[in-house]
Amino acid sequence: MMKEIIITSKFMKREGFFLLLSFILAFIVNVVAIIVYKRPWIELISQIGYVIFVCIIIYFLTIILRILLLLIIRIIRVFKKVN
Repeated sequence: MMKEIIITSKFMKREGFFLLLSFILAFIVNVVAIIVYKRPWIELISQIGYVIFVCIIIYFLTIILRILLLLIIRIIRVFKKVN
């Protein structure tokens, strides 16, 4: 039998928040690159594909970091119960 998977609105809001933060960070990196390399501001729009790509990479990196943090917290809790 297949188990039902329920995705709560709280989960969706949290993931949406992390995705929004990833996009904002990638957008800021793009703005800084435009300023540093003295490029025309039209690149803010024309490079949006790269910004979205970097956003997705940042998002997946945060997923990996959150999973590692969750595992570390669970390991610490197990060791506290043992002692």
